Amino acid sequence: MYIWRSRSHFHCKGGVLAVVAAFCLALSGTSAAQDAKELFSQKCASCHAADGSGHTAANNKMKIPDLRSARIKQLSDDELYTATAQGQSHESYPHAFLHVGLTEKQIRDLIQYIRTFADKK
Repeated sequence: MYIWRSRSHFHCKGGVLAVVAAFCLALSGTSAAQDAKELFSQKCASCHAADGSGHTAANNKMKIPDLRSARIKQLSDDELYTATAQGQSHESYPHAFLHVGLTEKQIRDLIQYIRTFADKK
């Protein structure tokens, strides 16, 4: 970091770097949220519906939970991760996204996206 003094003020080039880093971090968070929304559309919406309600044709054949429900809201992130990543508690529609190519980060991002449904109900 380069610091110089002009009259009675200190100037720091590192401050500019910090602002740029904060801006990039904010953009990456937006990107992760957008990626999770797209991933949900590709992998989850056909059964759980775009709004997480579970009101789809698949619900006529299987018991699909409403991702906006109090029951889902009460689950911890780790419980949702286990259910999504490893398929735990999925009797009628087993899925284990961790074993079919999704990364842990993608699944955790999906969980954060699913948490936004609870706020919309």
